[in-house]
Amino acid sequence: MQEDFFADIEQVELKVDGGTARFPIFYRVARSFTVILPANVMKLRRMLPDPRFVPAQALPGVGAITLTAFEYNDTDIGPYNEFSMGIILNSPYYAPVPGYNLLRQYLDRMYNVYVYHLPVTTEIALRAGRDFYNYPKFIADIEFSDSAGGITCDLSRDGERIVSISGDKVPVQSIGEMKFMCNLYQYRQPQIAEFKLNVLDGTINWLPNNVSWAFNMSNPIGRELAGVVVGNRALMYLYMPKIEGILYGPANFSIPLLQHTILSKGFLPAAKKPAKKKPAKKKPAGKKKAAKKPKK
Repeated sequence: MQEDFFADIEQVELKVDGGTARFPIFYRVARSFTVILPANVMKLRRMLPDPRFVPAQALPGVGAITLTAFEYNDTDIGPYNEFSMGIILNSPYYAPVPGYNLLRQYLDRMYNVYVYHLPVTTEIALRAGRDFYNYPKFIADIEFSDSAGGITCDLSRDGERIVSISGDKVPVQSIGEMKFMCNLYQYRQPQIAEFKLNVLDGTINWLPNNVSWAFNMSNPIGRELAGVVVGNRALMYLYMPKIEGILYGPANFSIPLLQHTILSKGFLPAAKKPAKKKPAKKKPAGKKKAAKKPKK
């Protein structure tokens, strides 16, 4: 594994509403934890905007939703928190067989996820994600709380709780690189962005009994997510208290996106102004020759 996770990656600085961002975006100091829950596949299909997005199945008829809390302390767009609600899709690289496709994603550390909601805590994180990728972001309160043996994240909006997730602080080790292929929908077409992680400390547990979650049934987002979950046992728990990350992309540059990017300040070098012409130097005045007298 490369010692410097960010080495040999060239960035471009762009002006976005709320500040300036560098793409790809570097996340130098961060942590996250994820709870993956079993869900009704038919209901997940109705949540997806395009038939090209196909939910992966842990078992026939049982798909999976992801709830991930991120705390970013040092990034190219400043510190902020994020809460991802997604649907795990079949990876196009493996046969779409229930159980097999999801297992291959786990073994290869490359998860194919449709991002359904992605609330954040800062304006620049909102604009950078929406304008260039069409991440489904909104401003929210995302609060982490730690105890000696556990971690909790509460997501709320305008003072109303949406969802809470909790997990134990289990033993960790270096996992190395992991990829999340973020599937989005932009200009009514599939869009994709690779979020590559370097998991310095982390662990992945199957069928954990040390996690919990709670949806607010009075909130439309909480009620919708609760309505697709089946059973009361999580499929997986990803606890990663020390990570680095790189958000690449967007991968598919449609004509409107290409125009938006080109017109963004910083994408192209500023046109050089033509140099002002210096005034020509005057020749030093010489002595006038005396006029010759006509001969007599």
